[in-house]
Amino acid sequence: MVGMTALTAALLRFKPTGDFWGGFASMLVALPASVAFGVTVYSAISPQYAVFGALAGILGATALGLIAPTFGGTDRLISAPCAPAAAVLSAFAIELVRQGTAPSSIVLLLTVMGILTGLIQMCIGFMGAGRLIKYIPYTVVSGYLSGVGLIIIGSQIPHFVGAAQDLPWWRALSSPAAWDARSLVIGAATVAVALLAPRVTRAIPATILGILAGIAAYVALSRTDPSMLTLDNNPLVLGALGATGEGYLETIVGRWNDMGELRLSQVAGLLGSALTLAALLSIDTLKTCVVIDQMTRTRHEPNRELFAQGLANIASSAVGGMPGAGTMGASMVNLNSGATTRLSGVMEGALSLVAALALSQFIAWIPVATLAGILIVVGLRMIDTKPLRFLESRATVFDFAVVAVVIACALTVGLIAASATGVALSILLFVREQVGGSVVRHKTFVNQRSSTWYRPEHEMRLIAQQGDKAVIFELQGSLFFGTTYELYSVLEFELKTRDYVILDLRRVQSVDITAAHMLNNVRDMLRERGKLLLLSHVREQLPSGRNLMEFFRQSGLIEPESGGNLPAGATARAPTVRVFKDLPAAIE
Repeated sequence: MVGMTALTAALLRFKPTGDFWGGFASMLVALPASVAFGVTVYSAISPQYAVFGALAGILGATALGLIAPTFGGTDRLISAPCAPAAAVLSAFAIELVRQGTAPSSIVLLLTVMGILTGLIQMCIGFMGAGRLIKYIPYTVVSGYLSGVGLIIIGSQIPHFVGAAQDLPWWRALSSPAAWDARSLVIGAATVAVALLAPRVTRAIPATILGILAGIAAYVALSRTDPSMLTLDNNPLVLGALGATGEGYLETIVGRWNDMGELRLSQVAGLLGSALTLAALLSIDTLKTCVVIDQMTRTRHEPNRELFAQGLANIASSAVGGMPGAGTMGASMVNLNSGATTRLSGVMEGALSLVAALALSQFIAWIPVATLAGILIVVGLRMIDTKPLRFLESRATVFDFAVVAVVIACALTVGLIAASATGVALSILLFVREQVGGSVVRHKTFVNQRSSTWYRPEHEMRLIAQQGDKAVIFELQGSLFFGTTYELYSVLEFELKTRDYVILDLRRVQSVDITAAHMLNNVRDMLRERGKLLLLSHVREQLPSGRNLMEFFRQSGLIEPESGGNLPAGATARAPTVRVFKDLPAAIE
């Protein structure tokens, strides 16, 4: 119901031109990639199963595209089979082959694993764990965005120069002998038009114009090279997808009929791999959502998105497709092509099915270098250059270091490790910042303060003579393990010489158990001398949500009330620690 209500709202904001072009452009990127991922996974079973892989990629792009946006919560997000899914499923298939599992059983286990992955994602959404992603700092998002952009560029360089697909990008760049001049011309034409088109017109998305330019360059070159006019053994174009309408229903029905042969122990053995895949796909999706939020100044609903992604993965696997996630490349193409609502994702899913059934011959002729050029442009636009300004000030140089580490980790280890490393470094920087600032805002003595209360002359004389026996510390910020030592160092001398130590907590934002333990030590030192610790502005509701009065009672700082009359303004009394409503009451 929630998904359909949101879809109705999206219909009200629907801009046919932008969402159609966005869905069409992202389909041209997502569908071939999905087919490639599917072929990668199923080829690990046996070369004869490559056609099943192509079908799995098509069905995955269609099911994920139709279902995830319908029930999800992120505009412009494109969901499709992705690299993490291909990596995990390929490794799983290879291991089963080594164990001697029959190919047909491996296909069934892959299907069940996809369904379990979707169920786990739905559970994550129900438990509300998706909300944790909103606490990712900007430096991590920036580094992740740039890292993904560089990864996309690197993955497309071999396709762009026409080198062998199994060559790493650095070897492809350093081996001009492996280049194909035709690919370079086609890719260069695509990139040039895609980059320059927005300066000329915005009526047609630059992505579409870039693809058309690449196809035009291919047609022009084919006039001088007859080998480019055939699909067979032609590495310059995508080639036939290997999908026919007649094969869909037969494949799906056969798959479900054979699923009854699986044993319960086999299904239980999939839980570990399914949990890993669910975590990877969830993080990949939510990271893409965060990036879209940063670029569009919007806010997604993480738990609803995870529920929708899980539902889409179940549906995709149930019909023989690959599981997937919200993909960065296709989503950026969708955004750059003018999409505005989630209906662009539905368009992508519907157009994937139409393309597979009716336009497979047209898609087969799209040059590989053209798609590589489009993705390189997308990767360039994803690189965030704003953190370079952090180098202009010593105060922000460490924030730039976080961005650089995230990028380096993304390129060398992986995106998930990069995110975790960036969050850990950001936490350390936050602690460092908190420790660097003083929690003592102001230190005064009672005889140095002007009173807002009327005082008789004899009281004024007494304050002037003995007011230095009561010291006042106005505290601020967070009292936690990082600032406890600094605060105690400031208090230590006064604890040995003053009769009264007043701590005003009006500007304190939070207090942890380490700080509470330190205050207990302060109380004990004053108790040994028969002196008092006075607390003011002990609030019952801190900005962090903690009840400070209750917390001090639980930690033992504020002891059970004793008999006797309370001083004017006091709300509680203890042998050594006394609590007052405000600072004037404590002074009085």
